[in-house]
Amino acid sequence: MKRAPAVVGIILVCTFLIVHDSLPRMDVTIAGGIRGDCVVGEIEYIEHKYCEPTSTIRKHDPRISLWPSEERLEAADVYSQPLPKATLTDLANMLPNQTLLIMGDSVMEQFYNALQCMLRKEELEEPPDDAFLNFIKKNEYLWKMGKRKMPPKLPQKARTGMKMLFSRQVNYQPEDVAASLQTGDVIVVNWGLHYDDMNKYKKELHEAFAQFEQHATRTGNAVLFRETGAQHFKEADERGVGMLRSSTGEWEKRDKSTDKNCACSPVEDFNVNKQNRALHEVLGTGKYPHVKLLPFADLTRPRWRWHFGNCTHRPNGWNWDTCCDCTHFCFSPGMWKAHLFDLKNNLQVA
Repeated sequence: MKRAPAVVGIILVCTFLIVHDSLPRMDVTIAGGIRGDCVVGEIEYIEHKYCEPTSTIRKHDPRISLWPSEERLEAADVYSQPLPKATLTDLANMLPNQTLLIMGDSVMEQFYNALQCMLRKEELEEPPDDAFLNFIKKNEYLWKMGKRKMPPKLPQKARTGMKMLFSRQVNYQPEDVAASLQTGDVIVVNWGLHYDDMNKYKKELHEAFAQFEQHATRTGNAVLFRETGAQHFKEADERGVGMLRSSTGEWEKRDKSTDKNCACSPVEDFNVNKQNRALHEVLGTGKYPHVKLLPFADLTRPRWRWHFGNCTHRPNGWNWDTCCDCTHFCFSPGMWKAHLFDLKNNLQVA
């Protein structure tokens, strides 16, 4: 299934964001990827700007005036301002000498990149030791049994002994889930956006959750399944009623004219996307009491202005003239700290 590219969002304070107007193109040639206050959120773009313990780079880099300060990003994110937040230090202290495995698609990788950023910012980072790297190498054969044959990547270690890994998975693969259970103590996972058939999605959630439930019953282990984040694609107005909101924001229902003239749109406040409806139905059976829900939909639902939007003319040539991304989110420290708070609280329950 086709998806929007793995790039990030657009920010609230930009005055040019009107629902029905096409968006100016993100400048990916200057400062790594910015448009006004919108910053591409992958680790290679943010690590030297927002992840250093000190702000020394802001003193010598001539491009610094192009980047919004972290304080400005915090102030602009009015959605996360009133929410409780946590630090990675809080989580690292909860999980000494345990392995945190984050599994999922490119939106989940954005969260992992934010955790990497916090690790350095909070001066928790230590080089992965030989024991950790050997452990990954030892388990590599497990990950090569399935279709994807992709072991986890981006190993990180905190001073508390907590270890982190990311595994790119967009749907259920039983061999990969089996490998993950041998790799991580605490597993945070989402599959959702790459499913259209909800009967198949529910069937595969049941199969995966049966595996996760066994893992989560063991002392020191936990599994959290994260809700699928909101998308904000402008919907085709087939009835010609002048829609100001999309019913779901889903890519499949998008107005295809926005592929070239990108416009993201708010979604109806009452909307529950189909993936989360299916997820709640499966968890509601009560068959998997140790698999816990990690909220994400409410955090992302109002963020229609926080998407990368017009991402045409990227240096790698991907979708050169037809790139509209209303899926991935721009970098917001406040958003990810709020999400981390939910993760910490739900881990305490798990």
